[in-house]
Amino acid sequence: MPDTPTRFERVANWFDGLRKVLVALAVSVAVIVVVAAVVRELAMGGIAIDAVVVKATDTPDAPTPELAAQQIARQLDRVQRSGAKEWRKVHVDDGVHPLDLQIPGAPLSLRGAAREVVALFGLAPVTLRSALRRNDKGSYSAVMSLAGDHGSMANCPAEGGEDTLDNIYECIAFSAIAFTDPKTAASYMFKREQAECKAVDLGRTANLPDLQREEHRINDRRDRCGFAKTLKLIAKVMDGGNKADLRWAPYIYGQVHMARAESLAGLGLPVRLQELDQAIGRFLDSQRQMRDSPTAVAVLMKAFLDKGTAIHQSTALIPWDDDPKSLLQARLELAEKTFAEAADQLQQIPSARTASLDALVNRLEGLLIYRRWMIDAHRRTKSGAVTVAIGQQAELAALASAVAKYEAAAKLPMSPAELIEWGNIIRATGKFEDAIAKYRRAADLDPGNSDPVLNIAIGYINRFTYGTAQPPDTGHLLVALGSLADYLAWASDGGPYDSLIPTVTRLLAGVGHGQAFEDCLDRTLAGVSDPKVERWKAAAAFKFCVDGAIDRVNKEGILAADVTKASR
Repeated sequence: MPDTPTRFERVANWFDGLRKVLVALAVSVAVIVVVAAVVRELAMGGIAIDAVVVKATDTPDAPTPELAAQQIARQLDRVQRSGAKEWRKVHVDDGVHPLDLQIPGAPLSLRGAAREVVALFGLAPVTLRSALRRNDKGSYSAVMSLAGDHGSMANCPAEGGEDTLDNIYECIAFSAIAFTDPKTAASYMFKREQAECKAVDLGRTANLPDLQREEHRINDRRDRCGFAKTLKLIAKVMDGGNKADLRWAPYIYGQVHMARAESLAGLGLPVRLQELDQAIGRFLDSQRQMRDSPTAVAVLMKAFLDKGTAIHQSTALIPWDDDPKSLLQARLELAEKTFAEAADQLQQIPSARTASLDALVNRLEGLLIYRRWMIDAHRRTKSGAVTVAIGQQAELAALASAVAKYEAAAKLPMSPAELIEWGNIIRATGKFEDAIAKYRRAADLDPGNSDPVLNIAIGYINRFTYGTAQPPDTGHLLVALGSLADYLAWASDGGPYDSLIPTVTRLLAGVGHGQAFEDCLDRTLAGVSDPKVERWKAAAAFKFCVDGAIDRVNKEGILAADVTKASR
């Protein structure tokens, strides 16, 4: 059989070739997998959470190491979300991986080996190590550190903090961010301290002598709005010397001044303006370093708008005075100059800009046009009451340009607050249905916000008030009152309603039901003495009397009234 060895040789050669191909293929796949793992580790960087040591294993409800790591990762993400949109958010690796490759008995997995390779180049992620302990009373404490940095250690809970598990996880995450990114930590701490920076309680000091009252207010504002922890973290940013972070330090300082301005509003316009001017100075410093930053532009414009609006709103109760040197005219001029300065700042933004920055600039230009129109309308009506521009061609033209600015900005999604602004501008032109559509969209996007619901009610009230139907449309009146009742029942925060109640009173007076509404309010409010309902007494009385007005309109319709609609 001379051909048998030849056949075996061919088969053997075929298997040998197949073996070489398979080996080469396996090596290629292994190299690709290893390279991919190394590239992945290089791309992720960020913070890696080592397995959490839980020293409470005999306690049934103690968290597992995996659960603890996941909760710390969740808190790390939460802290990072407090920063500006432009800030880089580092990847967080909680150590829980559904798939990893490891040779049985080998000390390293594929992921671990890739991380070691990356570490050779100094690019390994920061490793967060922590240990949880539970005492006999059921309270938790922890210690955390960053591997390789003996100075980066912290004990949790922090001084004055609670010892619940959620607080411990938050403390561990915040401490890690404070070491690795103090800028983001400062932003997160600012938002926490901002919740404590509430309005100064004027009632406690009303009857004190002037000097003692001022001493109490100084101590009060320092206790409430000192922002000591935030300022300490900003100092850490300054000390770090990172140029990318340093340009954001004025931004956080400016946020502190904005929060203080809001809390001190009750002390009068001059005190509020002091803080707003400091905020503008800080934001200008930040924005000069970041001409193309939407966040820097937005906060600067917000400070200008808050200042101009606060000045204008302070004139609402000042009687009209034609004297150019009067307080009223001086404040109207100052508000107008503030808005003009803001418009000049917008003109300095480079024309070559991103889509998001362009949309922001368009929206801000539209809002400034609207705010300046409000001052023009104040001069026309000689009243600080909000009005509309129906029949005023020059004003309508200005508002039309503001609407066009918002339409250009609408190429990108708008927030509920921006939709409300857009609706306000449309409402000023007299297109009430279109304005209500914007308010309703805002309400749908943010169900817990009462502002769009209130604006819907005001839009319907305006639709009836400025309607031209003769006789007046009873259906429109009932819709207006019904939307107001809906706001009071479902969205209102309890009042007070210093401008809304007079508006409704004028509305009902114009249709013959004003006196009954006023009598109802006087009678209902006089009967409230229970301190448990003190906060809600205005809302309850308002709602009760609006419901009564709805019943009367349903029964009697719109009555002949001598009172002309005051807002016309």
